[in-house]
Parts: sequence; C-alpha cells; structure tokens
Amino acid sequence: MTPPLPPPWGFQRVVVTGANGQLGAEVTRRLGEFARPLTQEICGLTDAAAVREALHRISPDLIINCAAYTAVDKAESDEKACFATNADAVETLAQLANEHAAPLVHISTDYVFGADASRTTPYTEQDQTGPVSVYGHSKLAGEQAAVLASRHVVARSCGLYTASPSGPVRGRNFCDTMLSLGREGKPLRVVNDQHCTPTYVPLLTDLLLRLISVGGQGLYHITAAGQTTWHGLAKALFEAAGLEGDLEAIPTSEYPTPAARPRYSVLDGARLEAAIGSKRPDWSSSLRPYLAASRTEAD
Repeated sequence: MTPPLPPPWGFQRVVVTGANGQLGAEVTRRLGEFARPLTQEICGLTDAAAVREALHRISPDLIINCAAYTAVDKAESDEKACFATNADAVETLAQLANEHAAPLVHISTDYVFGADASRTTPYTEQDQTGPVSVYGHSKLAGEQAAVLASRHVVARSCGLYTASPSGPVRGRNFCDTMLSLGREGKPLRVVNDQHCTPTYVPLLTDLLLRLISVGGQGLYHITAAGQTTWHGLAKALFEAAGLEGDLEAIPTSEYPTPAARPRYSVLDGARLEAAIGSKRPDWSSSLRPYLAASRTEAD
C-alpha cells in the first residue's frame, strides 16, 4: 500500500469533497492528517448553506472536489439532481474558494466528448467538447462553474476503478464487476467499439497530487497512457487474474442503454506530462497492482 503523501506545497487544510467515493477516499488517505474530508453524511454538497458553514469552520487553503453524480443512465431521467451536484454545487465551491483565497481542484470526465462520431485521435484540452448524455452535459457545466475560482485546476479523467474495501463488488466499478462475474464462470458480452483509457484511482491520485505540487493551473487531461475498449480491458484483466473467462465482443448497438456513450473519448496527456516532467504509465500496467490490492482488501 502506498504511504500517505504529505503536501510539499504548503497546504495544510485540504477539503476533500466526496471523500467516501472511490477517488475521494484515496485522495483523503494520501493526504493523511492534512485532509479535511467531507462526505455526504457530514455535508450534502447540494446544500449550499451547509457547505458554506463547513468551509468557514475549516478555513481551507485548498479544495479538491471529488464529489459527483455518476449514475450515467439514471441521469437521463433525473436531470435536476444530476446538475445540482455536478454543476450548481461546483459554482458554490468556486465562490467559496475565492472567499478563502484557496485553489479549487475539480474532477471532470471524458464524457464531455462524444459528439464527434468520426474521432480516432486523442482529445487535447483545446479540442471542442460535445457531450452526448445528460451526465456529460452536467459535467461540462461543472467545468464552466469551476473556472469561476480565481485559481483552479479542472482535471478530466476516464474509466476510474480501484480495489473495493471488501474485495471485488459487483457494480462498484467495471473491473470489480468483471472479476465478480468472471469468477462465477458466467458468459459475458462486452462492448468493443467504445475506446477509452481505463485509469486506476491510485495512479490518478499520484498524477493529480504531483500536478498540484508543481503549481499546475487550468485544464488538464489526467489518465493513464494508451487506449483500449471495455472488452479489451476485461480480456486483459482476466489474463492478469488467470481467469479463462467466456468473453464475447459486441457492438454498442447490441447493448442499448438509456444514456449514449462516447464511441471514442481517449484523452491526450501531453500537457500533464510537460507539467510534471514525466511520462504516464500505460493503462495495462495498473491491472496487477489492482488485483493485488483486491486480494489484500478481501483478506
């Protein structure tokens, strides 16, 4: 397990919203005593008054917003709640960040892209956005709200997964679900025409904290390197886990969902690499650490 990372940049009180989510929990763990975690139970992010009171009590010198409404399909029929968390609450955080003279770090998503169905090359931070779902539109609105903070980082990532506290739990994330079903020996049909970059949460946390430590500001794409499809990820995961797995590659058209997904949403990480002075590891290199962590957490 990676030891907590003490902030080398002078921040002593770092508010982490969504601290009980996959990313928020890891960021909180890595920051250790410097983290001031806010969970839904402590302070609902859509309650502006409660958020204001909590931040005035803490007086943060950095805010990292890991909270998000991530039920992509449910958002199609729950637009108001989705925007309340992913956009309206971010505007509140931006205002509070300015009041406390604290930078705001906001986590966004590759789902702000997707409208360009012919895309085959990674998106840079300068490329035109084009969401294809309510969730994607809400996250784009959140980006626009985050830049209201005088000092801000908007970090787009993709395909997050990490080891669950009780081992692989179906529905927790894609990798957990695939492992759970694969170990049951069930045949699986997985889409093979949605291209993305799966990103291990501890890796994202490393890259994000390194970016903060060098004073990064503005919009960054923060993922692992390379690209694959959901079927490609499942296949590589089964091979790393030593599972046979009955995997069938299917087109998106054979797996309809309420919300549309981008067919290609790979993010170019050149700006991040220039900022931190190093290359990102390939997405596949995180599978064995994930599997090792899953076994440890399940024990």
